[in-house]
Amino acid sequence: MLSGLRILVPAVLLTVSACAHRGGGEVPPASSPVHVEVTNHYGLPMEVSVTGAGSTLRLGIVHPHMVGSFVIPQALLGGGSAVEFRAQPSARGPLFRSGEILLAPGEVVDFVITPVLFNSTVTIRP
Repeated sequence: MLSGLRILVPAVLLTVSACAHRGGGEVPPASSPVHVEVTNHYGLPMEVSVTGAGSTLRLGIVHPHMVGSFVIPQALLGGGSAVEFRAQPSARGPLFRSGEILLAPGEVVDFVITPVLFNSTVTIRP
């Protein structure tokens, strides 16, 4: 019996700590949308899209020195799959790809397109 408790107590503590969520705040519901704010510092209008769960969604165009706000539908986030953000000039120039990012419901993403595309960044707000 005592050896069973030695295994059970650490297992319960590990399970409880794994279920704790970051930041100490409330966990948003699974239906909360992911918001994306795109800031375009590039000299041309940029067509922004996101790829995930086997689909690509065109979010829209962000003109030079402007900010665009978009919402990613839950279907594209599908069950914890990663997404990739892309930006390309409307005139079909060079392409920026963010690499895969794992998003959770309710998060806000900042996508900053720089004058030199490969320096662009995609970050999740804390």
